[in-house]
Amino acid sequence: MYGNVTLEISLMQYALDEPNDLLCAALDTRMDGDSLVRRACNLAGSVWDRNVTRARGPRAALLILDIGADRDTVLACILADPRLLGQVESQTLARDYGPVVADRVGQLQHLLTLGEQYRTHQQAIWLEHLRRLLLSSISDVRVMMIQLVHRLERLRGLPFEPDFAKRRAIAAETLDVYAPIAHRLGLGQLKWELEDLAFRHLEPETYKRIAQLLDERREEREAYIVQVRDMLHKGLAEAHIEARIYGRPKHIYSIWGKMQRKHLGFDGLFDVRALRIEVDSVSDCYAALSVVHHLFSPIESEYDDYIARPKDNGYQSLHTAVHALEGKIIEVQIRTRAMHEQAELGIAAHWRYKEGGQASEDAFTQELNRLRQALATGAPARPEVDQIFVFTPEGDIFAMPPGSTVLDYAYRVHTLVGHRCKGAKINGQIVPLKTRLQQADRIEILTQPQPAPSREWAQAGSGYLQSASARAKVRNWFHKLDLSAARQAGEQQCDRLFRRLGLNRAERADVVAALGLKSEEALYESVGRQRIDSATLLSAARAAHAHSPAAAQVAPPVPSIPVMAPTAELALDGLKAQPAGCCHPRPGDRVLAFITRGQGLRLHKVDCSNIRHLQAAYPERILSVDWPSTGKSWVLPLKLDLLVADVTRFWADLGPVLAPFKAHVVESRSRHERNTGLTDLYLLLELPGSTDVQEMLRRLQRLPAVESVQRRAS
Repeated sequence: MYGNVTLEISLMQYALDEPNDLLCAALDTRMDGDSLVRRACNLAGSVWDRNVTRARGPRAALLILDIGADRDTVLACILADPRLLGQVESQTLARDYGPVVADRVGQLQHLLTLGEQYRTHQQAIWLEHLRRLLLSSISDVRVMMIQLVHRLERLRGLPFEPDFAKRRAIAAETLDVYAPIAHRLGLGQLKWELEDLAFRHLEPETYKRIAQLLDERREEREAYIVQVRDMLHKGLAEAHIEARIYGRPKHIYSIWGKMQRKHLGFDGLFDVRALRIEVDSVSDCYAALSVVHHLFSPIESEYDDYIARPKDNGYQSLHTAVHALEGKIIEVQIRTRAMHEQAELGIAAHWRYKEGGQASEDAFTQELNRLRQALATGAPARPEVDQIFVFTPEGDIFAMPPGSTVLDYAYRVHTLVGHRCKGAKINGQIVPLKTRLQQADRIEILTQPQPAPSREWAQAGSGYLQSASARAKVRNWFHKLDLSAARQAGEQQCDRLFRRLGLNRAERADVVAALGLKSEEALYESVGRQRIDSATLLSAARAAHAHSPAAAQVAPPVPSIPVMAPTAELALDGLKAQPAGCCHPRPGDRVLAFITRGQGLRLHKVDCSNIRHLQAAYPERILSVDWPSTGKSWVLPLKLDLLVADVTRFWADLGPVLAPFKAHVVESRSRHERNTGLTDLYLLLELPGSTDVQEMLRRLQRLPAVESVQRRAS
């Protein structure tokens, strides 16, 4: 029975370097002289190199038989001997041992390749993604059982590995990846030996100290448990209670883990030795508790009734600790079979409690329950993981929905990466953007300097994007682009009309109010999007001009207004001045300045029609000024969006770039992207009007910490 968490794997009966003929003889006896098993064992023996630091197929097969594996699983376990890797073609294996065995051996070799992606000191989510990737890469959960047995065999030979760093790496990978998988699949005995052996190499001093504190060998502790169990069996039988009693002492890694979680010393642990009693009914639970307390002296503070008061996650059981034989403390749990199944397979599953998970069941938790039940009955079961796990070039793992394309992945990494995507590579090969992702693909996105998405990407049936959120990002990009274009077109149309009619600022505001809008920007947008037609705009503009007090004043004809002579010009140095948007003067042009209200001087070319109208309406607010070609007095605001990999380095490098242009930072905002590690940074700069903006942008782009620079339109 695979899934029995109380399964006791037999002790190491065979030495790591046991002669192959003895292992084959033992397998022959266990498999009733199966000719294919004998043939596979002899094949593995032909490549035996006496290197005990690697798993041996025949020896692992004897271990997997203890768990109750079927014939194909035993054959695959033998033929997955790492020394046979590359020695026998898959077609040969299929011909000699059957396609099922050949397929499982191939999957085990693929798992070894995926295992090479492991790196120490990874975040919990990365490790969880790797575990799910490993499970999603096999066609039958029994393949993972073989992998776990091979890993256990390798750990048993790890003391003979001369490379200290390699020993630690293998041990760390076992604790991070394989032991949790064994635990979740209900292979409890595999799990605890994997943990103990790995812990021994990662924390040898701690391991030794706890072992000494136990003050007895594992065999002696197990014998002690058997002795106590027999006493309980007898007592329960005398009380006419049918019960199943099983248990094992806590292993060293589990003891250390509980000491860490609960901040306890060794003396504070009451469950170093533990027994579990399963009975038929709730009334039998309490009757069994009475027998336990009659046979042994209870520790009152360690009694918990989780039947009367279940835990929040639904867990039910009676817990007690007693002074048993020789005064040693032993923990006893009493529950019904239904309570046990709820604890092991339901929402109160023990592995989720140990790993700090949530009580609610997600799809993956339900899938694990199904796989555990399949192992318990020996039935085949293909793991169904509803995610695709892919690698970045740097080794990070992203979880994607099934059917995702490489373009979906680009938008998953970062919105700007998606907008700038021009191509992609999967496992080093250039592929179309519509290519669907497969498990364990390594994806590299090829980008261009500026965002340039396609409108076709946003179409659900185009095949580019499976994710609705990614399509929404594309639509949002074009919405903003269309909005900007509409505002620009509307502004040009309104400006031409207002200048032709000679509307001043107050009259323009009257037009906005008459049309029921809040701002000139809203007016530009409505006109550009043709929500307001030309006739309506003209009518509102004429009405505003007709009712304006300035329209009633007699003014000389516009064409007769003379342009002010550029004599006695006022120098702009030190004054706040901006070029007008209507005629776009440049430093060195002959200009007139209009004194605005609170916004400094607005500079117009001397032949600009707008300045003529302003000169007629507000002659006292017109100045003749000298605007040297150096442009020192003109301050240009510049808004930038940057994608930055290292914010600290960026700020350190920014000063030398801005200094030659005499630019300075007025405002900055940043937002860190957790998934990519990049930072979205907005900057508002002020710089002289004569600055070569494009050259400054090129220098910013060349900074090591900068991924991209984009100038905002407004």
